Amino acid sequence: MKNLLIITLVMFCPSAFGQQISFFKEDITFTLSRDHFTVDGFYWFANFSEKRTESFIYYPFGIGSEKEQVDTFEVHNITHNFYPKIINRSKNGFSFLLKIAGRDTVVYHIKYIQTITGDSARYILTSTNLWNRPLDHAEFKLIIGKYIELLNSSYEPDKIYDIESNKIYFWKKDNFIPAYDMTFHFKHK
Repeated sequence: MKNLLIITLVMFCPSAFGQQISFFKEDITFTLSRDHFTVDGFYWFANFSEKRTESFIYYPFGIGSEKEQVDTFEVHNITHNFYPKIINRSKNGFSFLLKIAGRDTVVYHIKYIQTITGDSARYILTSTNLWNRPLDHAEFKLIIGKYIELLNSSYEPDKIYDIESNKIYFWKKDNFIPAYDMTFHFKHK
């Protein structure tokens, strides 16, 4: 556990080592089905220095039990249209090399599908705090079908929409310092 904390600090907090990378925005869509939890997100990073900067980023999964696992995942730098090499993959997450030119901003698309076996799903949000600054902007959407009922979530949604046979929960946060992870408790109808 101590080694995981050290790795997480190194991976998530590149500014602690004199680099000028900033993680400042995320836009995440969660989809909850009978057996799967899908996380489909866009992440914005900026380099405020004059020099090209590279840093390993650790991306954790919100695995809830030994039976749960991430079936598929992908990372895509959509700004420069390439797929970075995944390293140090484990059942709890993976790392990739973030590259940013001086005075530039990049957007990464990260998606994963996780099997769920219980009555909750979790997205690791508190790791954002390791960047030592709030997110300028964050949006989260949860889409669930008619066979699932959301009992509660760790953050109260700002809006709820009924579209066709789906319910869509929406959260919008500015200057956001997460106090806890995004957790959804649900039941099957």
